[in-house]
Amino acid sequence: MHESIFVGYLWNTPSLYEKYKAHKITKDTFTEGIWWYYFYIGKEMYENGVRLFDDVTTYSYLTSKPQETGKKSYFDYYNQYGGFNTVEEVISECDGDKGNDEYHFSEIQKYESLRNLQKQGLIDTNNQKLVNSLVKMSLKQMQSFYQYKHKESFAHVNSGEVIEYNLIDNLDETIDQLEAGEDVGIPLYESPRLNKKINGQKLGNLMYLVLPSGVGKSSIITEKAVLGLLESEEKGIVFANEEGVKRWRTRLLVTVAARILKKPVARDTVNRGGFSSEVKDTLKEAADWLRTHRPDFIKFIQLKKYRIEDVISRIELYRPLGYKHIYFDTFKPDLTQNVERWLAFSNSAQELYDCIKEESNNCATIATVQLKIGKEFRYIDLDCIGKSAEIVEVAAVVMAGRLIFSDEYEGGKNELHPYNWEKDEGFGKWHKKPYKLDPEKKYLILFLPKNREGSEDEQIVFEVNYDFNIWKEVALVVVPNNGR
Repeated sequence: MHESIFVGYLWNTPSLYEKYKAHKITKDTFTEGIWWYYFYIGKEMYENGVRLFDDVTTYSYLTSKPQETGKKSYFDYYNQYGGFNTVEEVISECDGDKGNDEYHFSEIQKYESLRNLQKQGLIDTNNQKLVNSLVKMSLKQMQSFYQYKHKESFAHVNSGEVIEYNLIDNLDETIDQLEAGEDVGIPLYESPRLNKKINGQKLGNLMYLVLPSGVGKSSIITEKAVLGLLESEEKGIVFANEEGVKRWRTRLLVTVAARILKKPVARDTVNRGGFSSEVKDTLKEAADWLRTHRPDFIKFIQLKKYRIEDVISRIELYRPLGYKHIYFDTFKPDLTQNVERWLAFSNSAQELYDCIKEESNNCATIATVQLKIGKEFRYIDLDCIGKSAEIVEVAAVVMAGRLIFSDEYEGGKNELHPYNWEKDEGFGKWHKKPYKLDPEKKYLILFLPKNREGSEDEQIVFEVNYDFNIWKEVALVVVPNNGR
């Protein structure tokens, strides 16, 4: 049916031959010789300048073709297949205004692909369930299905892609998208100030979290990113090359206990073991919450041997299954590339971005990075990345932080002045309401040295409780850029 209707569209509107000129259409594309014949004759007539396919024109064209010795002529086949009456019948079924030619051609290609797979022994035709599923799929669905199967078998194989657009096309659609508002990613957990500035965990964005060693890169990712993911019922993948799955599970249990169940359990208590029945019950409750509410939502992949190609392979493997949020802890140079460290770092960043960007797998990605320099500086900018500054070129957002210095509390030599914006009830204007830092508590200042999603001029203050892995967003601040 699809073959006959497709041919009908082509004969009804011969200019469609130009549209399908770039496609590889052969005799094997068709299952019925009759429709290959009419397709081929129409193609030849169009290429010879015929723009109206009617009975007289077709008859004239065919009778002008020389007959090869020992072979049936084009005209003999024409008579055998019912002449113009046959193609006229399918033309009558085609409404050129509906433009369904693409659908019918897609179905033809689908069955051609299935036959090719069958010939190569890649489809078990005795598996009726599989066969029924395949024939119900569209061509695109079938491509996705076999892409997943291919990646499942050869997860390390990658390929690039170049997509061409006419820049002036679809401008009305673009206006509609702009009117609907900027896409916003799922929010980071209980971080309204940061979410507003970076638009949350936005698909297609590569974001870096740059912190000194020991400050808590993995801890922040667990609390802000992973909890935000769980609350939004989205799927994600954690890639880890420094900490094992036990450490991550422990931190996740403690974080859920403190933030979701509001029953804080100190991490050192858990790590020492031999804890009370109350602590064990709380941890069991946290585990039950995770199992009940978010089963199989987060994959954890430990990189025993660090290779960026393994990360990209797993992203491509799981993306068709809905895993579109990526957490990479810790992102560093892939030294298997046998180039200088800074160049390996830059290459890895480009490869990672090419994999997760909107035009490719469209994943929201947060990668933690070790703060190389800048620990002695109060104001942190992109120099904190060190010699590998090229990695930030592909990033949409760079978040870099440090703990507050002792002389930055109230009364100190370099006292900071945190604040929150508050709306005046009388005049309706916004003003800064001072926020007082507690010298008995620890705070992290998070800078945004690069932010394509919003402003970079304000920093965000988090109150830190390492015992329970709580990073409470409390205020904004502007740190003077005075060097050391």
